[in-house]
Amino acid sequence: MNPTSSPIPFGFLPYVKPVGMTSRDLVNRVQRRLRREMNQRKLKVGHTGTLDPLADGLVVVAVAAGARLTPWMLQHSKRYLARFELGISSVSGDLEEPTTPMANATEPSAAEIQDAVDGMHGWIDQIPPAHSAIWVDGKRAHERAREGEDVAMPTRRVWIDEIRIVGYDYPNLVVDVRCGSGTYLRTLGMDIARRCGSVAVMTGLTRTAVGPYEIEDAIAQVPPNDPPPPNLAQLQEGLSPMDGIKSLMSCIRDPMSGLKHLPHLHLDAEQSCRARNGLPVDGMPTQPSEADLASAGFRAETPTKPYGEHGQTEGPPEECIGVDVDGKLAAVLRRKGGRWAPYRVFASFG
Repeated sequence: MNPTSSPIPFGFLPYVKPVGMTSRDLVNRVQRRLRREMNQRKLKVGHTGTLDPLADGLVVVAVAAGARLTPWMLQHSKRYLARFELGISSVSGDLEEPTTPMANATEPSAAEIQDAVDGMHGWIDQIPPAHSAIWVDGKRAHERAREGEDVAMPTRRVWIDEIRIVGYDYPNLVVDVRCGSGTYLRTLGMDIARRCGSVAVMTGLTRTAVGPYEIEDAIAQVPPNDPPPPNLAQLQEGLSPMDGIKSLMSCIRDPMSGLKHLPHLHLDAEQSCRARNGLPVDGMPTQPSEADLASAGFRAETPTKPYGEHGQTEGPPEECIGVDVDGKLAAVLRRKGGRWAPYRVFASFG
């Protein structure tokens, strides 16, 4: 990024994805709308974690330079309301594939369900369904499964912050779960049922929070699918109004709102200039408070786990974010040679 170029607003846009829409479709709609509102034909927009079409709830859309902060957004815990039906199963673990009743299925007691849930906190190992999007030898597992292959699914270690029973009226079970990235909620329900001698499918899933962002404060109106603008020099022409929303651009959250869980290095004007021009700076970062960690949905103490999920043996880099005198994000910094070297650089705006 060239810090001297005209900066445009960037950050995060919490959105509610409806059932039946893919996360990609939602992002595409938001991208087309923002490109026209900002008159930026090449504006980049991404997301910080997908939701299946059968699920609804919070998708945090990363706008412009905010897309370069996705790795740090993926560190946040996510919260879900997951609904399951016990006594039936499917190869996909949900209602995407036909269900099969379990022969001689018994009705677990509320105490048995609670015991199963109590044993599923902290690090747990999951084996996702073969009908999932995990890559297996260069191909999606669900593609191999639908071609008739017997897919050996890899075990994944995932973190469960909290799991609470919201309602249980056999065969229906509803749980509130806060977990780390990569958790398969379908598998979680299947494992709860298995511990009770039964089977289950997920019948509904709503993501209610991603770190500090909550569904109650997210935008619930999908942008209109407007036709191409009549005037390519003025992309704003012909935009359909959105009820109660002056513009999506005005709803973009400052990127700092999603980075409360990281140490902050406060930079003076000279240091900010250095960092934004790719030069190292000195200083002692301020560690996030317990309140900041809690508001970000980030656990204060991470249990021991080998670093990386793809064979890395080195530890995670020591890093912080550089904050300018106006409280704006200047850079993501990494420790190098006893100094803080810019790893991602961001121009000031607004």
